[in-house]
Amino acid sequence: MILSVQKPAGRGDNVGRPRTGQTPVQYIRIPQDDWDDLRAVAGRNAHGLVRQFIRWYLRRPGAKLPERPARESIEERVAAREQEERK
Repeated sequence: MILSVQKPAGRGDNVGRPRTGQTPVQYIRIPQDDWDDLRAVAGRNAHGLVRQFIRWYLRRPGAKLPERPARESIEERVAAREQEERK
């Protein structure tokens, strides 16, 4: 899996942002097959899993490593996604 953080073009680190209450967006590159498989397994929580992993990796207080589903469950969901794409 390839991950790389990118900043939107033309935006420097020292640019002020208005307070919106929202987390600033960071762009990462994930191979499309990996992202599609993650979405097939995790559903709409794929983004949350990535954030949870980052918090765990950085040893943030209270952060826990995301639980992985059983291998069979992953294989079934990925196979179902691939079958849907062939239709």
